[in-house]
This record gives sequence, C-alpha cells and structure tokens, in this order.
Amino acid sequence: MNKYKKNVGQATVEMALVLPLSLFMVIGIFDFGRAMHAWGTLNYQCIQAARAATKRNHLLVAKDMFTPTTHAPKDTVEAVFWKFRSPMMAESNYSTPVFEGVGVNGAKTVTVKASFDFSPITPLLGSLVGGQNKPGTITLSASAEEQKE
Repeated sequence: MNKYKKNVGQATVEMALVLPLSLFMVIGIFDFGRAMHAWGTLNYQCIQAARAATKRNHLLVAKDMFTPTTHAPKDTVEAVFWKFRSPMMAESNYSTPVFEGVGVNGAKTVTVKASFDFSPITPLLGSLVGGQNKPGTITLSASAEEQKE
C-alpha cells in the first residue's frame, strides 16, 4: 500500500477550507486599495477646486475686495473639480458637490464638499459597512476649506 494515498483526501479538505478564506482576503485587500484610491482622488478634487476658487484673477486689483469678479466663478471651479476625476470613478456615483463661498460677495473662505458611493466587489462588505444613498455601497466623503487670496 502506498503511504501517500492516505494524505490525498486530507489535503483536499484543507484546501477546500482555506481557499475561500484566502480568496476573500485577497479580494478584500484589492477592494481596500480601490477605496483608498477613490477617497484620495475625491480629496484631491476638493483641494484643487478650492484652490481654483481662492486664486485672485488679478493680483494687483482690489486686494481688499472679495466679489464674483475678483475670483473664479462657480462654473470654472466645477470644471476644475471634474477635471481631476479618476477614470475608475463613475460620475453617476458622485453626489452633487457643494461649493460654499464661490461667487459670493464678501465671502473670505471657500469650502468644497463632495461624496462618492463606492461599490466593493468583496461579497457582503458593502452590506456590512453600508452607505447613505444606495444599499451595498460605502459612502466616501471629502472636503477642503481655503482662505481667499
């Protein structure tokens, strides 16, 4: 009798127990990387839009005034926000970004807020953590606040 025949069934059972857990961990690590990429991109979009809104159109004109003509208008700031969107992040998963203090008379600060509904591929992860807007998603949020020049 071959002494290795007894261990074949044991190895199959061990693999059947360990393989699903290993795959779940690998996919979870992949999802965590995707979520970090999405949050980092969202944060960068908010920072760049806030920076575009706080820059003065003309550095030497009306240094003490904060009007819609001295700084970028809202449509320009929105264009900058969407310019830095990652191709991996669908535009439909964004909630409407909020631009506070953009194009407002007398506002000395600008705040840009946005959120993104991230859909993980790891089974049950989205339902465990949950999101605000859609079931099975995780809502990622970012904001940036800057003083106008």
